[in-house]
Amino acid sequence: MCHNIIKYILWISLVFNTATVLKSQEVEELDILDLAALPIEEYTNLSLPPLSLLFENAKQTPLYEMAHVKEQIETSFLRKERRSPLSFFSVRGSYQYGMFGTDVSYSDVYVPVISSYSTSAQSSYTIGAAVSIPIDEIFDYTGRVRRQRLQLRTARLEREAMYEEIQREIVQLYTTALAQLNVLKLRVEAVILAGVQYDIAEKDFANGALDSSTLSMEKERQSQALERFENTKFELTKSLMILEIITRTPILKKN
Repeated sequence: MCHNIIKYILWISLVFNTATVLKSQEVEELDILDLAALPIEEYTNLSLPPLSLLFENAKQTPLYEMAHVKEQIETSFLRKERRSPLSFFSVRGSYQYGMFGTDVSYSDVYVPVISSYSTSAQSSYTIGAAVSIPIDEIFDYTGRVRRQRLQLRTARLEREAMYEEIQREIVQLYTTALAQLNVLKLRVEAVILAGVQYDIAEKDFANGALDSSTLSMEKERQSQALERFENTKFELTKSLMILEIITRTPILKKN
């Protein structure tokens, strides 16, 4: 009888020193599935979108947009170089219209001062054209157009290289997330199994069929399983959040 009382006291002390939150005494047993229900439900139903969608959405990233804008600027410069011969020619013209007034005064020794004023409407216009052809620009025209074409091709290659780099990063994160998701499912099974084993060990300890050291070992196994699960969940969450940023695609929020 005394031996059973000592076991019961040790059991009470062990339970209150563990990190697991127990239910009230009205509940006869602890369901370990309830402890892992929220994270398990969140991640076991997780599905990753197809890579093609992630690649397409990645074109909305600032790096790709910046490369695309640079290509558009170089395209505009190429059009300007092709039209540069038009700068050799110039056309000018002007038009004037107004009222002109004439004020005349006359006098001599015998005639008093006589004044007269008259107005008239007049208009004038000029039209002209000029041609100025710099010799150096004529001979360098083909070269300027060719250089600008190379600049445009460089911008396109930079955009394609940037896109390939983004695709490689997406593939790396995607495959890593898939592997982590598979590992997480194994961690879930380990958590459930460790919880069931600890639940059985806890009942055996309460009935006096198990000593405290064995119960402590079962608790340690459960804690290790939970810790491995949380670490894997953390790594998976980090990979998915980075993938969301790079691809502009909701993954965690969608699920």
